[in-house]
Amino acid sequence: MSKKRIFFIETLLTHGVGHHLDNLIESTLFFKDNHKFDINWLLNENFEKKNLYIPKKVKIYNLFSSKKSSNLRLLFRNFIFFFKYLFIFTKQRKIFYFFNAIIKNYFTVPFFFNLKAYNFFLSQNFTNDDVIIIQSCRPKEVELINFLSFFFNEKPKIILRILYPPKKNGLKNFYYFVDELKKKGFNVKIFTEVETIKKYIMERSDYDIKNFTQIYDFHKRYNNSSFTIGFLGESRVDKGFNKLPDLIRSVLTKIQNINIIIQFSEKIYPETEKYKKEIIELSKFNRGIKIINGYLDYFEYRKLLKEINIMPILYDADKLNFVGSGLFYSCITHEIPIIIPKSASLIKNDLKYKGFLEANTIEEYTDSIYKISKSYEFYLNECKKLSSYYKDKIYSDPLIKEVIN
Repeated sequence: MSKKRIFFIETLLTHGVGHHLDNLIESTLFFKDNHKFDINWLLNENFEKKNLYIPKKVKIYNLFSSKKSSNLRLLFRNFIFFFKYLFIFTKQRKIFYFFNAIIKNYFTVPFFFNLKAYNFFLSQNFTNDDVIIIQSCRPKEVELINFLSFFFNEKPKIILRILYPPKKNGLKNFYYFVDELKKKGFNVKIFTEVETIKKYIMERSDYDIKNFTQIYDFHKRYNNSSFTIGFLGESRVDKGFNKLPDLIRSVLTKIQNINIIIQFSEKIYPETEKYKKEIIELSKFNRGIKIINGYLDYFEYRKLLKEINIMPILYDADKLNFVGSGLFYSCITHEIPIIIPKSASLIKNDLKYKGFLEANTIEEYTDSIYKISKSYEFYLNECKKLSSYYKDKIYSDPLIKEVIN
């Protein structure tokens, strides 16, 4: 009996920066190790796996281009491609399928469509047992699958894993392509990361939508006498990077013998460059400040999570309430007590145990760090309960059940 096949689509993935590769690795390991599925990654043509951790036996296909063009160049591109593909599909005796696809796409070629991707999808001989997962679902990726589906002999299950709210603008939008796939009889399942995006889509459609649970690995933490706080992720204002210099000064003034780990992201954000310089200056006079420059691979990121035992989450509360946070869930699975913004109501849905405190001002964050450090055993035990709860949630996740069944 052949293995069940999963095809993960990440059209824009070119490197390891951000959570996209991490989430892809975590999902891959879960399905490969627990269910022995055959895993395929369909990625950008510029994806380079050198110096990156890639799970064993994963097949990688560099299929998609993401070159941006002006509207005039796109119009010219569609004109040229139409006649190019007209000749090719006539020669292959697939002109009927091509005309159906191009008409339903309002006489345009999908942004991510090319012959390499087309030939790959046709060569797979999909069955109804196969699963296509659009891992960070974007409307243009649904457009591509809808276009290609005219050439499929069978109907693999299609799972849309949505991280950001899809707008309903123009004729060609997310909802139009989902409806077209459903009309053709495809089993399309839609999952959102957070309740706000689920509500957003349901207000614009009649789709059955469920929230999915991000898959993460777990780490068992032990109590110790030293404390390390941290900031991991992109050096952006919406993630609170601009608050770090004041927090560092405040913490070092109030709490003795505390270590601080700060990641400077590979991407440069002009609005936070001055805060980087402040942190560098502070580190010159404080050995306890450790600065990590650039990208952290799968294992390096988790190694730092194991070193950090109190995590102040300085994100903008509105961002947390709308799109969530990968760092938040990494802290849950690594049993790290956290401090969150007081108005971050969305993530509180998963905080079933008291392994956290809430703060708004720098002074409140500092006081919360101090309070956790003085009662660490209590907060760690609460985090262990929360981690166990989250593990159970993963194994009962509706998206996982859709893939397995």
